[in-house]
Amino acid sequence: MRKFTYALSVFACAVFASCDKEMDNWYSETFSYAGRFVVATACDEYDDDNTAIEDGLEVLIYNTAANLSDEIWLDFSVAGLPQKGKLKVTGASAEAVGTTTVENVSSHSYYIDTDYGLAPFESNYAGYFRVPTAAGEFNDGIQLYTRITLDNLKILSGAATSTGGNVADSIYLRVTLHHDYMQFESRQTDSENWADPNVPEYEWAVKPGSNTPADAADWDEHWTISGYRYTGYPEDM
Repeated sequence: MRKFTYALSVFACAVFASCDKEMDNWYSETFSYAGRFVVATACDEYDDDNTAIEDGLEVLIYNTAANLSDEIWLDFSVAGLPQKGKLKVTGASAEAVGTTTVENVSSHSYYIDTDYGLAPFESNYAGYFRVPTAAGEFNDGIQLYTRITLDNLKILSGAATSTGGNVADSIYLRVTLHHDYMQFESRQTDSENWADPNVPEYEWAVKPGSNTPADAADWDEHWTISGYRYTGYPEDM
């Protein structure tokens, strides 16, 4: 899927945003942006996780609690993982750009370096991890999708045709998603779980503050997300 080999195949699942999500403030200063959109997604660097409009992925855009005219929540998913950031924008909704790179508050996917390549840092992959022999050892890894940059946003009135054949507003998004190199540190496990009560056992844990964004700049992913504003008609998903 990316510039490394997984220990095992990773099955991506579509993450659907709920149409019942509560907006921070219904009296929105960002009304021209706000809405629920049905979209397709495509990555410039990797196409394994591209989706079609028929897959029904959604983008939600809504105002923040501060209800500022230049600040939006952008809520979407790519590669089976949720992405969400509070972004500053400039320009009308027909041609807006982001002014900041922000933390992704949804996605916290970690991968650990193994003899077989990077593997998801999950219990069902633990058999592939190097076994630490003491506390304080280190192992390299990566955190996917740590930050979001909004490069371009266009919402055009009546410029799209829905899957059901209805006229709808179109949306076009360009976002850059950033990864971080980071480290895992070994720690001693609870003695009650040792196979031999006299032989300590150790496990890996994410080392807080170990992220190094600059080292992973060439891993950035550039995504195009496009589709139409949900019409409410059942034939339009």
